[in-house]
Amino acid sequence: MFTIPVLDVKSDPLDVLLAVVGYRLSMLAKSNNEDVSKLLEDRKVTIEIASKESDVARYFSFDNGQFGQHSGHADDADLTINFQDSMTGVRLLTKGSLPAFMTAVQEGNLSIEGDYSLMMWFNKLSKHIVPAIPEEYKPYIQKVKPYTYKAQQSFKYWVNVAKHKISKE
Repeated sequence: MFTIPVLDVKSDPLDVLLAVVGYRLSMLAKSNNEDVSKLLEDRKVTIEIASKESDVARYFSFDNGQFGQHSGHADDADLTINFQDSMTGVRLLTKGSLPAFMTAVQEGNLSIEGDYSLMMWFNKLSKHIVPAIPEEYKPYIQKVKPYTYKAQQSFKYWVNVAKHKISKE
């Protein structure tokens, strides 16, 4: 795995996703969105998200409306979310379902340490990360979905081919 030095992002899919989420959270923290401002005010919280399998870790710090993201492990996180592996993290984070998180905890695919109430708070905040899709664009998205699925399957195939070739060397 390599790191893109200018962005401080590893080539791992979980780290890329977390960096994008962090970038979006920084935009939201600077926005005039009243709902986000209410969620961020009077909060001093550090949330770390990591993968047990790889060396990917990133933490988000919220300090009374100010936001920061950092690569690596936090010194003292209020909430730590450790995924079994990067792809489990990507799958669960993009799903955005709190019940899916709880099921993953029960199945051992994820562990949570710290203040569990911060999961609920972060879930409320994360609903603002992806902007709502205007109704007039939804039919186009439905048309594109089968192609994105095919592209995803093709990508998985080629990743497995690359892994196989690398393991032979």
